[in-house]
Amino acid sequence: MSTNTAADTSIDLPTKFRSAGLRFTKQRCLIAEHLFSGGHRHIDAAMLYSELLANGKHLSLATIYNALRDFEQHNLIRRIAVSADKVWYDTDIGDHRHFYVPTENRIMDCPDQKLSLAKFADPPDGYQVTSIDIVVHLAPKN
Repeated sequence: MSTNTAADTSIDLPTKFRSAGLRFTKQRCLIAEHLFSGGHRHIDAAMLYSELLANGKHLSLATIYNALRDFEQHNLIRRIAVSADKVWYDTDIGDHRHFYVPTENRIMDCPDQKLSLAKFADPPDGYQVTSIDIVVHLAPKN
């Protein structure tokens, strides 16, 4: 679960947005200040909505979904679909794998385990592999 509460003033959001080709709006700024403060994190839209509300930032859930979609489309965050109806967002857009624990509503980074992806899949003619997402689903032991 996420614990960010205050914005990190060292983040230059206007430059970050401009570099990504994304227009800097008041709503995106509020969301980004909260999302990108405090280092890398995993969050879903409902969690982000609750955190912003708890910090006195009143934005609609639709605005948050739209901003997350825009951030993902401009490579500011990474979208992790763990099921047909559950999507997480990761501020670490580098290549890495995840563990997902649905009973705890939690996603976490996998430690680097020397999994070679160099020859994971040969794409069809005319296509290239742009990324490979691996999510390992976990459940507590009985």
